[in-house]
Amino acid sequence: MAAEYLEDMPDLTDRRDRAAEALGLALPAEAEVLARLHQVATGAGKDFVLVFTAEDEPYGPLIEG
Repeated sequence: MAAEYLEDMPDLTDRRDRAAEALGLALPAEAEVLARLHQVATGAGKDFVLVFTAEDEPYGPLIEG
């Protein structure tokens, strides 16, 4: 997906780096970001069950383990 974004906006990386520098942010590696995203998407709220359907059945998780 990153390649698709760069096709549409080739200076995206430069813009991102300038914005991070202006804000004093250290950018993590792509692998670290994806690992954290997966952790949050699969772990956050796993003890929470949302039941708000006409059939009174719980919603399932959007992303499985």
